[in-house]
Amino acid sequence: MSDLHSRQARNLQTVHSFFDLMHRKDIDSWSELWAEDGRIIVFYPPAGFGDSIDGKAAIVAAFRGLFGNFETFESQLTAIYPAADSEAVVVEYRNRAVLVGGTEYTNSNIAVFHFENGLICAYHDYFDPRRFQVVVDALSKG
Repeated sequence: MSDLHSRQARNLQTVHSFFDLMHRKDIDSWSELWAEDGRIIVFYPPAGFGDSIDGKAAIVAAFRGLFGNFETFESQLTAIYPAADSEAVVVEYRNRAVLVGGTEYTNSNIAVFHFENGLICAYHDYFDPRRFQVVVDALSKG
């Protein structure tokens, strides 16, 4: 196995861990997947939500708040596309979550993961911002 192929395999495992740890709401372990200068980019943010979260500390803080609003959180991976000539991984997935108080949130997403030394350095998330608005509204009440 070439170096690129072994890094791609490691990155695929990281992607699976990313979703498994979110399902378990284990943000402490999930935080270990991120590079210090990691960045989440949201190209179509809903009202009241920024278009990026910059730095591991800010990402972890944001997700602690976000996941504090979920009673349950599930992601179904529907497709995974490792890039042929780089370490990037593209994922299609569906979210289903129940917010504290019983409101259901569902969405279909596409995410692009970029890696640096085995850690996530950039995560581009594409989703329907109208559907995510229910989560943002719950954050503002919390």
